[in-house]
Amino acid sequence: MIKTLLVLSLFFCILQSHSQKLVSKSNGTILNSENQQISPDQVRELLKNNQKLLADYNAGRSKKTVGNVLLIGGLGLMAIDVVIGANTDGNTTVTGNSIQTERNYPSALTFVGLAALAVAIPVKIGFSKKIKNVVNEYNYQSTLGYNALNNSKLDLITNANGIGLRLSLN
Repeated sequence: MIKTLLVLSLFFCILQSHSQKLVSKSNGTILNSENQQISPDQVRELLKNNQKLLADYNAGRSKKTVGNVLLIGGLGLMAIDVVIGANTDGNTTVTGNSIQTERNYPSALTFVGLAALAVAIPVKIGFSKKIKNVVNEYNYQSTLGYNALNNSKLDLITNANGIGLRLSLN
């Protein structure tokens, strides 16, 4: 009896370990069950059977790209404006016997850069939530056995002659 229970528990552990669990990190990287990073192409290959999850993952990756462009572009515009402001003397106006110098810093580049930074923050927050939702949904579906290619069913059968397992592949 103990030997049978041990074999059954080992069999169920093997089935559970076969379902691949994914883990999402805050920067959008996805790790497999062995904590190895999975490339975006490999993730797309895993999600190819579920078009909704694949579309959500692709939208999340697009948001990450847009957020990075806005973040780096905003910081770049502000840095360019600082360099320009530091290297120019400004406008000098001579009126009568007084000389006035106007600084042109901060200019429109700084304000455009700040606006890009302000837009980048919610975009970058949104992409990580979208990718985490995709990973959670994939893990939920893989543990329940909703994979399109693997519709198997395992039943425990008992009768007067003993206990058995029935594996049905659809």
